[in-house]
Amino acid sequence: MSGLMVLWGILLLASLPAVVAFFLPPMPSWAEPIEYAQAVVVLGAGRTNRHGGYKLTTAGWQRAGAGIAEAQAYNLPVLFTGGPAEGKSEARLMAQAVYNYWPQAEVWLEEESRNTWENAVFSARLLQEKGIKRIILVTDRAQLPRALYCFRAQGVLCSPVAASKLPEPGWMPSTTALVMLLEAYYEWLALGWYWLKYR
Repeated sequence: MSGLMVLWGILLLASLPAVVAFFLPPMPSWAEPIEYAQAVVVLGAGRTNRHGGYKLTTAGWQRAGAGIAEAQAYNLPVLFTGGPAEGKSEARLMAQAVYNYWPQAEVWLEEESRNTWENAVFSARLLQEKGIKRIILVTDRAQLPRALYCFRAQGVLCSPVAASKLPEPGWMPSTTALVMLLEAYYEWLALGWYWLKYR
């Protein structure tokens, strides 16, 4: 019985936003002022195969929505990045969601990348062709620090925007916080791997 109580206590702590915030990778201090941005870049979040066709994941919808909001607020073009190109890429699925909501949007696609590092490398090439050096970078809060480092390594200056945030108040248990704790664990591992592979 006591072991079960300990387990419940751990789960309770792990579901508190205030606790989860402590474990998230810290945001870099060198983020750029958002008013200088020249474009919005939104990272893909996977896709699912339903009824013989590809669909956006819930995270993909969140990121696309956040990207639309930033592009509209600052009247900027938006670049969606994420492959694979076979079928419908993550980038193309997000672009379709944007066009349904905002047909006049200026949308660019990068459909070859397979991970966050390639998101940055391939997007940077496209941005350079268009003379863009400063962007608003949109992805989930847990992934933002790694994404920022990847884009900075390509010489792209970024203003970070989190598509997913911890719920409030911080002391209220939340399944969203519990999921973000798992994402934080993954991101710490990914940061270590990227440091070894791409430094």
